[in-house]
Amino acid sequence: MSACSSVKKIVVKDIPLEDQKAVLDKYAGRSVWTRVVLHDMGDGGNVARDEEVKIVDVSMIYKGSVTVQTLKRKNKVVQALELERPLTPEKIDAKLADLFWFDDPTMRHVRFIREYGKKVAQAIMDHDVFKDMSADAAMDSWGPPISKELNELNGRLNAKWVYPTDTPKKSKYLYLEGSKEDDLRVVRWDE
Repeated sequence: MSACSSVKKIVVKDIPLEDQKAVLDKYAGRSVWTRVVLHDMGDGGNVARDEEVKIVDVSMIYKGSVTVQTLKRKNKVVQALELERPLTPEKIDAKLADLFWFDDPTMRHVRFIREYGKKVAQAIMDHDVFKDMSADAAMDSWGPPISKELNELNGRLNAKWVYPTDTPKKSKYLYLEGSKEDDLRVVRWDE
């Protein structure tokens, strides 16, 4: 009797070494501002939104991580990236853009004024949302959600964005509606 095996070896190729060096050269030592609350993978605590930090390292093993050093307390925080494998420079770039602002707050505020007007720009800088705010402005204000639900009902799209809070296992929600996905507007929120 012979044993038949249906197990196949799956080889997942991540970022080649030369591309890893390019990613590290691009980010290591760079000052950025946190777009969302960063949560340390260990016991290093959290880093609040809009805090200036320096990127110390970008790890490209497992699902990736980024290590930052706070400028005020000089502590290091390791934030998981939770990327699907295989890791690529594009996936890392996109995830870091979700976590960090790469321009200083003054320049960002000026950009928001040009894009949305003074009222919306100030709300974004204060991390506020209001009824009828566009989805793009809400994303700039609260950052990327950890999950999105999109449903259609009677020809209207209803979206629910879920955000983490500082309290473990607790979330806040943003509800949007529109006739199409690029026309979503805030209708309400729960904090």
